[in-house]
Amino acid sequence: MCASLGIAAAETPQEKADRLFAEGRKALTAEDPKRACELFEEAIKLDVTATGTMLNLGLCYEKLQKFASSLYWFRKAQAAAFENKLTDYENAAKEHTALNAPKVSVLSITVVGAPDADIRLDQRKVEPTDYGRVEVDAGTHEIVSRATGKKKIVQTLTINEAESKAVTIEFNEAAVAEYIDRGSGRRKGAVILGAAGVATLIGVGIYGFVERNRYCADEACTYGDDSAKDRLKYIGTGLFVVGLGAVAAGTILYLTAPGKEQISDGTAFAPILAPDQLGFAFSGSF
Repeated sequence: MCASLGIAAAETPQEKADRLFAEGRKALTAEDPKRACELFEEAIKLDVTATGTMLNLGLCYEKLQKFASSLYWFRKAQAAAFENKLTDYENAAKEHTALNAPKVSVLSITVVGAPDADIRLDQRKVEPTDYGRVEVDAGTHEIVSRATGKKKIVQTLTINEAESKAVTIEFNEAAVAEYIDRGSGRRKGAVILGAAGVATLIGVGIYGFVERNRYCADEACTYGDDSAKDRLKYIGTGLFVVGLGAVAAGTILYLTAPGKEQISDGTAFAPILAPDQLGFAFSGSF
C-alpha cells in the first residue's frame, strides 16, 4: 500500500484578502475596531477594488472617531458601488458620509516664500491644489515642509473634532548646513605618522652619509672603519624600511579617512501662536 502526503496549495492573494476581510468582520463584531482596521487595510492592499472592504474600513474608522479617514473610505466605497451598481452599498456609504462630514477636522495651508515646496502631513504628501482644505483626523499631526535652498520646517499641531485651523508655512531662512568631520582625528594621526616616516628617512640619509665617511677614509674607499659597513647595512636598511612603511601607512590612513558628514542644516524651534493655532514648529533637520 502506498501512502502519499498532500501538500496544501499556497494561499492566493484573493484568498488571503477574503480571509483578512472575514477576520476583520469578526474583530468589528467583537468591538475591536482598531484590529479590524488593521485587517481591512491589509485586505484592501490585496484587492484594491473590494467595495465591501472599503465600506468596512469606513465603519471601523468611524468607531475609532477618525472621521477624516472614515470619510475617505466611505467616499471611495460610494464611488465604487455606483460604478458596480451595488445600490445597498452605495446607499450605506452615502448615509455614513452625510453623518461624518460635519465631524471632520480641517486644515488650510498657506505657503510663503517657496512655490515649489514639498509639504508632508504625517509623511503623506499634500498637493498644492489641496492646501485650501486638508481633512484630518482629530489629534496631533506633524507637518514637514521642504523647499530648495531653504531650511526644512517641521510643525506639530493638535486639532479637535470638527475644528478648522489655518497653518502658515513661511520659508524665510536659507539652509545653513552643519557638518561633522568624523575622519579628522584619523587624518591628523596619518599626518603625524607620515611626518615621522619622512623624518626617519631623512635621518637614515644623514646616518648613511656619516657611516660612509667612516667606512671610506679616502675617495677610493681603500681603507676605513669596516664595522661602519655592517652598521649601514643592518641599522640603516632597517630604519629605511621603517620610515618608508610609516610614510605609506600614513598616506593610506589619510586617503581612507571618512569625509565630512552633514548632520544638520540649522534646526531651530519656534512656537506656533495665532488666534486659531497652537503648537510648536522647528526649521531645519537633525
